Amino acid sequence: MNALSVTLVSALTSGVISMGLVWLTGRQQRLDIKRTQRENHNMSYLNPLRWHTAEAHHRLSLYATAVDRHGCYRPAQLVNKPQDIDNKDADWFAGTGVALVSSIWMIACLFAQMTRARSDIPFLRLPGRDDTRLAALILKVHVAFALCDVYYATQTSLGTDVILEPDGRLRSYREFCDLLSQPDRRVWADPLIWFHLTIANGERRPDLQRVLGALQELSGFLDDSLAGGASLRARWDAEL
Repeated sequence: MNALSVTLVSALTSGVISMGLVWLTGRQQRLDIKRTQRENHNMSYLNPLRWHTAEAHHRLSLYATAVDRHGCYRPAQLVNKPQDIDNKDADWFAGTGVALVSSIWMIACLFAQMTRARSDIPFLRLPGRDDTRLAALILKVHVAFALCDVYYATQTSLGTDVILEPDGRLRSYREFCDLLSQPDRRVWADPLIWFHLTIANGERRPDLQRVLGALQELSGFLDDSLAGGASLRARWDAEL
């Protein structure tokens, strides 16, 4: 092979290699962009659910721990029935009643995020059958609360009521208190209020543990899906 042939072969080989490297680099960049978009997309849908799941678990764990130690959760033993909230003023919601009502608000926000997640599952990009797993775990939480007489339809209705349109943000604690101050609106939260009053009195312990177990499973799945840390442990550490 003469020098010209060698030069042509070398040039052709170099060109093919260069084109291959460009193609591989471009393909990897496209895959990286898609992966980043998928992760950001999933986080925008699932991160709020993850946060509210951890908050709800933490608050209900305070009830469970206090009941185990003292037989009740005194900060929430404030009223005998939901109707007693009707005549409370802003000072009560911001002071004496905050332990009880803020817990109810947190669970209502969880219902809102679960309602959103159920409708958003078709838009998520989860590996394998994880979308089916997510739906099953959300349903498990719904069922756990339903067994506490906070029925599914009530959960969905209350969750929807917490979402403010058109921007889609959730009601703040203050806005939720305003909602509870209206008897015709409060009635939709009555089953959840009753649930908190009963567990504060040390009743329905097995039901409370079932709810906590379902929340823990959902939280663990969301931690894995979002490649985050253990959110339940982090929530407890934040109090230390």
